[in-house]
Amino acid sequence: MHPTEYKRISREFLNKKFSVLLPFLNEEKIIVRNVKEVIKAFEDFGIKYELILIDDGSTDNSFKLLKRNFGKLSFVKIVRNHQNFGKGWALKTGYEFSTGDYILFLDSDLELSPYHLPNFLRIMKEEKADAVIGSKLHSESVLRYPLKRRIISLVYYFFIKLFFGLPIMDTQTGIKLFKREALEIALPKVLVKKFAFDIELLIILHKNKKRIASAPVELKFRRGRFGNIKSSTVISTLIDTLAVFYRDKILHFYNRPMGFNSPYRYSIILFPEKYDSYEKRSLLHFLNIQYNQYEVILIGKKNFGINHPLLKFYREEKDKLLKVFELIKLNKVTGDILVFSTLEAYPDERFLLSAGRIFSISTVGGAGGFLCLRNKPASFEKISYSIIRSFFMNLDLVYRYRPLNSKEVSEIQLNGFFVRKNCLKDILSVPSGLKPEYILSKQIKKHSLKLFYSPDIVLYKKFPVSAPELLRYFKKEALLRAQQFKIKTYTSVETYSDKRFLFSSIVIIFTIASFSVTFIQRNAVYLLPLSFYFLLILASRIALMGFKNGFKSSFFLILIQYLYSFYFLKDIMFKTKKP
Repeated sequence: MHPTEYKRISREFLNKKFSVLLPFLNEEKIIVRNVKEVIKAFEDFGIKYELILIDDGSTDNSFKLLKRNFGKLSFVKIVRNHQNFGKGWALKTGYEFSTGDYILFLDSDLELSPYHLPNFLRIMKEEKADAVIGSKLHSESVLRYPLKRRIISLVYYFFIKLFFGLPIMDTQTGIKLFKREALEIALPKVLVKKFAFDIELLIILHKNKKRIASAPVELKFRRGRFGNIKSSTVISTLIDTLAVFYRDKILHFYNRPMGFNSPYRYSIILFPEKYDSYEKRSLLHFLNIQYNQYEVILIGKKNFGINHPLLKFYREEKDKLLKVFELIKLNKVTGDILVFSTLEAYPDERFLLSAGRIFSISTVGGAGGFLCLRNKPASFEKISYSIIRSFFMNLDLVYRYRPLNSKEVSEIQLNGFFVRKNCLKDILSVPSGLKPEYILSKQIKKHSLKLFYSPDIVLYKKFPVSAPELLRYFKKEALLRAQQFKIKTYTSVETYSDKRFLFSSIVIIFTIASFSVTFIQRNAVYLLPLSFYFLLILASRIALMGFKNGFKSSFFLILIQYLYSFYFLKDIMFKTKKP
């Protein structure tokens, strides 16, 4: 039987709802036509359905075209990521907005027709499967696509079989059907955001003893963004697949417990600083999150002239965090979970949709994610971002700017800091001179709860847009770190000796020592370790950013390490007054 010839849908599926997830990137030439094709197919099926259209950071008019053509249809949801994270991340985003009993992943280029669905449902019923995966290697598949892709698929199949032993032949075909309960178990644990997303998802399903069946497909090659394979994609997929192997076989990462997405009420606490047009736009982003149970509390000197049913404004210019604690005692904060942020950062629409899984774990008291570069950044801002997120400035805190493995951590940044309200009800005073996130972390630890990092929590941030602003940023950071270092009554002893406080200081001390020994011994060989360190920075920057921007980034990174060290050491050595 031809893969799309089977038309009958069993009665047991007719009263179920289907969510169709279509990720896309820069598909303005075909996206409207293809969405209409999908709508026609599901109207022919006569089943309840919704379409989730996910823009993964398009730079063309795809999103606007979809809004114009389908924005008023109740069964169509159009969401977007502000950055291009990858197909896997787009599908995770779409899932958070879905409500169906069955979830269909479908590539938006429609190399694979939606008319495969009836046969997928037949196979799901007959084999009692939790997931049905389209397979190009199925004996009944009808293929019209390049030989290069056939070879890649076959090689990757043997690679997967060798490393993971999955009971299916093809993991990468762009049509997959899942029962919702199976996807809910597996999808939150998936970390890969690009094309190896599929293999990671299927491995987690297999480890949870979910039955996976294969189905034949008819594949018509088209040159859509998610359907076309480039050599860089192949390399990236192999690297991500090896990372999955490491997490599975070495770390046993997928065995960790994961909560269910409990529907908490959230109170978003925002601290404005500059009161400019950018912060006003950030506030509007917070007011337009697609989540029902939340409020926004703005604490500052003005409310930007915005009147909104979700917005509460309280005037306070100095002790903003203390004002929050006062509002909690007065029962003015209605959320179960508080979410803190400045208006330097802003969320996307899915911001609150996955946090419930984290807080359904009773031992978690606080959580946060990572910051990435805002949409349409200034030119120098990219250099600032590369320095601020650099391993050379963060060491083990690098997770604050990168999507890494979920884990318990010692520190969460203020932007996107989720805290259980119960942890803050008994606070009596707020010491001056400390970052709010340090105070919040202390309260969580006081209640014997954990801080948790999740790559599913992301905010977009405005980073310094000029060299003077970048230098001022790190001067402020150095002085605040020095304050944290000195106030031993408000930070654990372990934190004081932590290497991340002293790394930049070691660089300047090592530099002084290297030049001193070189001068005394009259031998430049003692400068080789320092030279190697500088070359390592330069090589890593150029590899990531190209020669011109890489050189600029290296220069400022080295300069900032010395300035940071100078201000940090000066403050802890010569300023004895405690804040």
